[in-house]
Amino acid sequence: MKHFTLEYDWLRPILPEGISVPSSTIISGPGGSGKPLIAGMFLASWLKQDSSLIYLLINSGREYAEKVFASCGVDGSTYKDRIVYIDFDPQAEGIAEDKGDYLKANLLKPDIWAEAVQKAEERLAEKGRPAILAGAALNILFFSPTYGGPIYQTIYNTVKGNKNCMFSVSNNVFQDRMERLESAAANLMFTHSEKVMELHLEIARMKGVEFSKRDIVVPLDEEKLIHMRSEADRIRKHLIPMIRKI
Repeated sequence: MKHFTLEYDWLRPILPEGISVPSSTIISGPGGSGKPLIAGMFLASWLKQDSSLIYLLINSGREYAEKVFASCGVDGSTYKDRIVYIDFDPQAEGIAEDKGDYLKANLLKPDIWAEAVQKAEERLAEKGRPAILAGAALNILFFSPTYGGPIYQTIYNTVKGNKNCMFSVSNNVFQDRMERLESAAANLMFTHSEKVMELHLEIARMKGVEFSKRDIVVPLDEEKLIHMRSEADRIRKHLIPMIRKI
């Protein structure tokens, strides 16, 4: 597979050839600008082309992630053997749970991150499908005074190494680190809101495919966006204070 095409009519005019494989993608924007939902659409297209996914649950649980994918046309039961979830547990020493398509691990620690991702990769490799590593709100990990720097370097190396990955990050915190991460990515996209419930997507850079830099409105359901923002806010308020102490 040299690239994967996109399932959505609104995306084809700006990305007619899809996304190169392998390549690293960063979707960057302020908090609450719909990045996980937009990433969900790209990942749904990826899964529908006989591929697999390793999804990092940083600021949401599995149930919420599955709802996002379901809203993008990916039914959990149909794609069960193609997705491995890695749930972030900042209080775990290492990998706390390992149950086939689900792992729980302390992703703050670079060695545990690497071990968990490797386990997921090996599990999916048995199915013979190409995999992509994806996750949202990765910058939450950088609030750790002990592990923030090392785990940032791990993520930076993943993106710079052109691994097949798609990460969404908030660019209104840790701005210097976010700019370096954006510069390292093969593919770079930005999201923003011009109105309270109107999301925009703009592509800045793509590897090896044609694209348009035209700013477009993302056709997202308002109810989904409200739910996403409230869920993200709820978890952030609980998670960030905990990580600041680690």
